[in-house]
Amino acid sequence: MNSVSLLTGVLPAVLLILGGLSLVGLAAGRPRHLLVVVPLAAMTAAVITFILFLMAEPVFHWWNASFPRMLYVYAGLGILAVILAVLRIRRVDAAWDRFLAVTAASLALTAVAVTVNAAYAQYPTLESLISPPRPVDEALPTRDPASAAGLPATTEANWTAPPGMPSEGKVYSAEIPGSTSGYASNSALVYLPPAYLASPAAVNLPVLVLIHGQPGSPNDWLVGGQLLDMMDSFAAKHQGLAPVVVMPDASNADNTNWPLCLDSDISSSATYLAVDVPSWVRQHLAAGLSGGSQWAVAGYSYGGTCALQLAANYPDTYPTFIDIAGESEPTVTQGTDSLINTYFGGDKSRFTAQNALDRLAAQSFPDSAGIIAVGADDSVYTPEGRQVYEAARAAGMQVTLQVLPGGHSWQVWQAGLANNLDWLGRRLGILGS
Repeated sequence: MNSVSLLTGVLPAVLLILGGLSLVGLAAGRPRHLLVVVPLAAMTAAVITFILFLMAEPVFHWWNASFPRMLYVYAGLGILAVILAVLRIRRVDAAWDRFLAVTAASLALTAVAVTVNAAYAQYPTLESLISPPRPVDEALPTRDPASAAGLPATTEANWTAPPGMPSEGKVYSAEIPGSTSGYASNSALVYLPPAYLASPAAVNLPVLVLIHGQPGSPNDWLVGGQLLDMMDSFAAKHQGLAPVVVMPDASNADNTNWPLCLDSDISSSATYLAVDVPSWVRQHLAAGLSGGSQWAVAGYSYGGTCALQLAANYPDTYPTFIDIAGESEPTVTQGTDSLINTYFGGDKSRFTAQNALDRLAAQSFPDSAGIIAVGADDSVYTPEGRQVYEAARAAGMQVTLQVLPGGHSWQVWQAGLANNLDWLGRRLGILGS
């Protein structure tokens, strides 16, 4: 992958400097401009930014409450640059002067985009922005489960990479139907490691199901999560072996009401993720054939909450989980009462019957193990992660709480998976203990 970072180093520094200088240039002018126009423009920008804050958080809840407050300051400066550029364009006649004003405003807005990207690490490199990773334009290589009949699952102990094995895995697009659940789904993504693609191929590899955040899609694991590089690096250390990674669509085909990874009036998304997806994987990829010991679920933010829900509701299917910056329970912006009305017809007992914290309080999970990863600077989700950790430990799960550097961003989400691949490999049986 292109090594030009968009998070640290020369390029983001240069863009920030150019943006700052552009704003100074737009503010420069005669005394009346400096003493009257710029202050009025600044007040207007502040008002617009405050309205943006009200719409984004208290009113429409466009993003979570841990959105870094400093980014509103940068957004305000970008708005100020646009206002000053518009005023300058209206005041001058020369095409060159207008071009300079538009360029200056564009550079200022680019600097704002750099700060937002630095906060969330959505695009870690220049290539991830310009040419983001995508699934290959090839048919998914399927495998009949009968091909694994009578053969032991491939592990590092019994596998020798054959000559000509690919050095890298591939990501494919796949349609996973809701055969049992009736769940409507957008395309999923599937990562197949080099050992799966080898000839002869590894047999009955374990499976990792990854859930994306909200808003988001499976492709976010490729871009911000750098999944292809992550899994290929793991495979390179283990003779091409790695879990098959399945990234299903958690949005219920872009349903206005995302399904929360629960079975509800909106959709049976829990059944889809815990029944339909595993069944499809076993039937089409001949992976995870040995039962729950070969299966794990992980996710970040919304997906972390999903991973917890699935681990608590389907411990035989997903006895291994990684909850990265998830909530303590599913929520909607309008509150718990609205959630229960929308998803469960007002019947709270239907919610509590599936809610992970309620299930953890009611029964024991001695065969389950999980990692709960949170960001040191995430003031919203870290306390909830600690609550989940205490509840899971009290329920007999073998759980570890990890506090990672960063906030509610890919800095934490990516590391929460990458740092625990060896642990996953041991839990799933592909690596020695």
